[in-house]
Amino acid sequence: MAVSDGMGSGYAACKESEMVIDLIEKFMEAGFLPDTALRMMNSAMVTHGEHNLFSTVDLMRLDLDSGEAAFYKIGAATTFIRHGREVRMVTQKSMPVGVFVGQQVPKVTEQLADGDFVIMVTDGVLEHLHVRDAGETICEVIRGIDTNNAAEFPDWYWNRCCSIPVAVSGTI
Repeated sequence: MAVSDGMGSGYAACKESEMVIDLIEKFMEAGFLPDTALRMMNSAMVTHGEHNLFSTVDLMRLDLDSGEAAFYKIGAATTFIRHGREVRMVTQKSMPVGVFVGQQVPKVTEQLADGDFVIMVTDGVLEHLHVRDAGETICEVIRGIDTNNAAEFPDWYWNRCCSIPVAVSGTI
């Protein structure tokens, strides 16, 4: 599972994100492990980056047998894991894709269980809240969401966080 967020907004940012995800998919389909695929994609984006557009990448590789989740975060916003009413945050600080060649690919490993939710968001979702500690605020919201249906989860989130409709450049 992966999310990419192009810097800025509009068509150019969308195309940059699509290109990042497409490159990662192609490298992984060719048999490369996530860290290698991400380094290769980053190198390609550095050489392509004549327009100074950068993207974040949040990738999770899940072993369905063991429940081990490996998170690779490059400039990405916090990821949240809901286990019952407990919510954990997965964070990693790094520069976005395309800034420089040789960027390290941070990896965080978490153990997941049946029924856990992994909530990947882009920075627009966090910034929309306009609070001092958006991560903790989102944890509170996630704890209060009363559904185990992944398709309904984003709607529950938006209904709890947004009392008025606004245009947000964000993905859940």
